[in-house]
Amino acid sequence: MMTIIKFLDIKKLIFIFMTMGLLTTLQLTDPDYFWHLKTGEYIVTQSALPNGDIFSFTRPGQAWVLHEWLFEVVLYGIFIWLGSFGIKLLIATLAMASLGITYALLRRLIVSSAAAFGLLLAGFILLRSGISPRPQLVTYLFFASYLYVLLSYKYFKTQRYLLALPLLMVVWVNAHGGYMLGLAFTGLFMTCEWANYWVYTERASEQKRRLVQLTFVALATVLASAVNPGFLEHWLYPFQVIGLESTKYIAEWQSPNLQEGVGRAYLIFVISFFASYTYMARKPDFTEFIIPVFFMFLGFISIRHVPIAVLALIPFIAIALSQGAATKLSTLWYRTRLKQLYIKWIGGGKQLGEGEYLLNWLLLLAMPFGFLVYYPIYHAKDEEIVNATLPVKAAEFIANAGITGKMFNTYGFGGYLIYRFYPTQKVFIDGRADMYGDAFFMEHLKIIGVKSGWEQAFNKYQIDYVITGRDEPLKQLLQARGDFKLVYEDKYNSVILRNEPRYTNIIAKYGR
Repeated sequence: MMTIIKFLDIKKLIFIFMTMGLLTTLQLTDPDYFWHLKTGEYIVTQSALPNGDIFSFTRPGQAWVLHEWLFEVVLYGIFIWLGSFGIKLLIATLAMASLGITYALLRRLIVSSAAAFGLLLAGFILLRSGISPRPQLVTYLFFASYLYVLLSYKYFKTQRYLLALPLLMVVWVNAHGGYMLGLAFTGLFMTCEWANYWVYTERASEQKRRLVQLTFVALATVLASAVNPGFLEHWLYPFQVIGLESTKYIAEWQSPNLQEGVGRAYLIFVISFFASYTYMARKPDFTEFIIPVFFMFLGFISIRHVPIAVLALIPFIAIALSQGAATKLSTLWYRTRLKQLYIKWIGGGKQLGEGEYLLNWLLLLAMPFGFLVYYPIYHAKDEEIVNATLPVKAAEFIANAGITGKMFNTYGFGGYLIYRFYPTQKVFIDGRADMYGDAFFMEHLKIIGVKSGWEQAFNKYQIDYVITGRDEPLKQLLQARGDFKLVYEDKYNSVILRNEPRYTNIIAKYGR
């Protein structure tokens, strides 16, 4: 009985609190979530993968690398089974499992559980920015798993987990394009370990045997990545995305702003990494320097890579702390005035002993009630937030008014409109920038920005109605031309309809 009571220490309690916090605060407003869900529905109901684009009228049949189909099937299955709550549960499970694996690795690398948990909490703050109902969560989970397997191999000579890498890759390559990060990490790790062998070690035969085994596993992992519907086409896909000009205009592909929010927190995290290495008792080897710097660089290139960079940096900070940095930094801490104030005002209390565990159980029992009370308060403005992000009311109007035809929509609206209208109506564009290509994406930006030549581009697609932001210049100019009439407007969005005979009744009823 006492063993069960002692199971719930303060760290496990905080971990449960973080999980419940995610479930309580998650909002399903990411536009891409909706087209992922609709794709999963198509695959399940049709028992087949689409041969080309099925969601837009501008790119019908266009080649579409379906690199996330497995996640989309799971997403749809969870939605059918448990609804929106199930999606939130899936998100929280994948995110917290990534952190759980990371914490297990940290506990192996550092003696102090407090230091390990502190690193984990710091990582969670940055990882939180990437937690949404999208397949990159699979990449977070599998990347953390790869870190655990390969760093356990390096520091503890644990070889029994190596065969898990190609098996995980078969799932990863069919769930998210981030599998390339797993291949990059494995390849870099293998190369660096061979370099360490030739430069730093005495080249023992046993060490060479282990490296040969690692090399075979790395090759098997590469081959496993070919087990996907597109075969070798999947290998080219990540490079095609990286080469797109359009990614410069998509927020998640832009560099983090180091002056605010996530960018500033990431910069502090990077500085902490270098600080830990400064006080490291020995020089880092090739693996300990090249791998964290490589992923750190990816984090500075793109916001979407920040969570991966953080997951990569955490264990190497732990390694530095375990190699003497913790002792030196602790000595500096004890010399500070802040430490003296901590001891005086906070650190002088008595320990609760076994009573701490009973208190933890009481807090655990109280948590669900606290979150149930907080849930409606937190989500009181959900409708406002959803309407500010997605054209929910505008889509509802279109459906009720019976408007059909070729729509023009903005990039951010496409995912939700696919979910709302497919298959009866198709979108102009959505979040699959790689499928649409640079030329079409830039044409879309030209229309939205009403730049030179926008009318020719707009007229080419014979648009029947437009869903756009309330104050967009495109809306004003189309109304000024006289061939479009405003039929709907709310606080955030508008719908304008082509002024022609087949829409006469709708314009007469709703026109403004």
